Amino acid sequence: MAQSKTTSSTQTETSPLIKPVNGEGKNIILAITGTSGAIYGVRMLRALLINEFNVDLILSEYAMFTIFNECGLEMIPSNVSSLFPEILIMKSTVTFHNNLDLKSEIFTNKFVSSGMIISPCSMGILAGVATGQSKTLIEKAADYAFAYSKPLVIVPRETPLSRIHLENMVKIIEAGGKIVPAMPSFEYNPRDFNDLADHIAGKVLELLLPTDNRMA
Repeated sequence: MAQSKTTSSTQTETSPLIKPVNGEGKNIILAITGTSGAIYGVRMLRALLINEFNVDLILSEYAMFTIFNECGLEMIPSNVSSLFPEILIMKSTVTFHNNLDLKSEIFTNKFVSSGMIISPCSMGILAGVATGQSKTLIEKAADYAFAYSKPLVIVPRETPLSRIHLENMVKIIEAGGKIVPAMPSFEYNPRDFNDLADHIAGKVLELLLPTDNRMA
């Protein structure tokens, strides 16, 4: 019954909100946590795919539940091409990784990543990243990004924020990461929630990639 919701999740045109970038088949790690605001992760994934990135996708233990509960999408490998038809026409792939797999191929010498995004990011995982916990693949991949000076952009989704939350964000910024709060702008007259999430996805891409990799 909930699957009928899928029609609204991938339809909004994103080009006015996301400046085209030249993905060129680069690998990007995208982590989606189980916090509310799953649409920020779904639209971030689509933004990467339409710009021809290969996405290494890590879902936290509750992410699939939240994506289904809030967006009506069943985010599993066998279903991803039907959810994102862009995969069929673009030079893009999605590779799923288990969040509990601390021996993932992500950490082999053969794997090359152009950066990592956590969207949306729960405060628990943000704290783990800020303190170098590395108890899950998401936290370990973020720690790896810091160690090798790879771009890391986090989209925290929580309100109100405590001092602990803010201090953890400062730690991440001081370590070289970027914070893009889930605070979309309304000045462009968004039509729906997809537009709001696409605006944040565009901001993330602008921070993730060097200026010379954006297309005019």
